[in-house]
Amino acid sequence: MIRRRTLLSSLVMSSLLPRAARCSPARGRVVIVGAGIAGLAAANALRSAGIETIIVEARDRIGGRIHTSKLWLDLPMDLGASWIHGTRGNPVTALAKASGASMVETSYDSAALYIDPALKAMGVRKSGASKAKAKLDAAMAWAEHQEQDMPIQSALDKVAPPGSLNAAERAQLDFYVSSNYEQEYAGSAQQLSAWWVEEGKEFGGEDALFPGGYDQIIAYLARGLDVRLSQTVAAIKTRTAGATLTLSDGVALEADHVLVTVPLGILKAGKIAFDPPLSVPKQQAIEQLGMGLLNKHLLRFDRVFWPKDYDWHEYLSARKGEWSEWVSLAKIHDTPVMMVFSAADHAEKVEKMDDRAIVADIMGTARQMFGSSTPDPAATQITRWRADPFARGSYSFYASGSTPEDRNALAKSEAGRLHFAGEAQSVDCPGTVHGALLSGRAAARRIIDAG
Repeated sequence: MIRRRTLLSSLVMSSLLPRAARCSPARGRVVIVGAGIAGLAAANALRSAGIETIIVEARDRIGGRIHTSKLWLDLPMDLGASWIHGTRGNPVTALAKASGASMVETSYDSAALYIDPALKAMGVRKSGASKAKAKLDAAMAWAEHQEQDMPIQSALDKVAPPGSLNAAERAQLDFYVSSNYEQEYAGSAQQLSAWWVEEGKEFGGEDALFPGGYDQIIAYLARGLDVRLSQTVAAIKTRTAGATLTLSDGVALEADHVLVTVPLGILKAGKIAFDPPLSVPKQQAIEQLGMGLLNKHLLRFDRVFWPKDYDWHEYLSARKGEWSEWVSLAKIHDTPVMMVFSAADHAEKVEKMDDRAIVADIMGTARQMFGSSTPDPAATQITRWRADPFARGSYSFYASGSTPEDRNALAKSEAGRLHFAGEAQSVDCPGTVHGALLSGRAAARRIIDAG
């Protein structure tokens, strides 16, 4: 998750903390499906209320889409979530402090721009952000007054038809849309909702990385919890008195309540059979919301050869979205690592390439940015979140035709026994770690109140 701009001006503090102290302690057993941050946060709140809680996790590790790789023993690398988006008042910041995890802030204002030689030959010297933003703003304003929602690209094509722009202007507009929307929300401009794409709120302050890895927070939350790894849930049957979960090996677990925290991509794939079937509004929400794709390609070099003064290195290409966003980790103890992103349509294409071809493609761009003598990386790590069988994508977005009511429907409990949580269920903070965290705590409160 890259940029999050809107300030979260008012979240009641009680919404950030378990409400067990204000409720009569509930009894019974809750089984939570998924040991990502939503499931772990919910389990902590339920445990504080005196409720027996079991977490079943399909992976052989905890964390879900928070995954800190230890492949490079001296350099933990976050392959999923990387940042706290807005450190001021963010509940993840509080957890980071409690766990002792150090943080390093990054700034979007600290950015260097590199321009494709083909565009330079056309006279391009700047990103053209102000003109591109004006076109995009006009497109969004036009779409706002239409009777139906539409993809951002459709609105842009009405305001700035393809034939009305020369190649340089088109490249600058594509760069702006890719950097500010596709790389941000992980969805293609051909899918992102013109009405709702930017819906959501944010915390203030800078964003921050974890030099020691995001999994420090996951490990802190998981302390003392009953987490059962490599346990895939095949079916969930709810009834008046409780629920039964059937695991893929045929083992059954009985529970008074079930909390499902799997990613939207898993719900879309229908990997869990629900009996009775999910309500029509929930099924429609699952179908209508988008599951985006943002992949990371970590390149480790023998030394830092790029300018250390910039956090972000951006490449304005003649081909939309191709290796346009790079993050330097040099400010963290001179770490010689570049984190390169692929998003949306470009990411879907890149996922189908083998590692060698991906690195060769990235290095072609690197040599345009930093010079022909740029060395090959000494080591690489590459993610493929769409192919991940337990995620089926990176995080949710508002696809054209979806609305915040879909997120509300996705979060709503079914039959008083079946509950849901995760970033896709967060209206205020979708697509973020803190959105998943707050959603898990909110689901725990619903279970506690249900008794």
